[in-house]
Amino acid sequence: MFTVLQFSIAMLALVLIPVVPKMVRLRIRFFRWIHWDWSADVLEEHFERWVFFFRIALLGVATVLFLIGT
Repeated sequence: MFTVLQFSIAMLALVLIPVVPKMVRLRIRFFRWIHWDWSADVLEEHFERWVFFFRIALLGVATVLFLIGT
């Protein structure tokens, strides 16, 4: 059961990699909605870096889960 859960989370992480830019834009929109303009400005200024960071993090999570599960 635990191996199936690991595999499912790893596959979810891999599927989310192409969706990261949309998730970061949604995060910017949320910060503007709650009037955290300073945080939204930081995310907008460094948008490519944040997208790269989240893609690497998701790939790392997927890799670790695949390696632990085998």
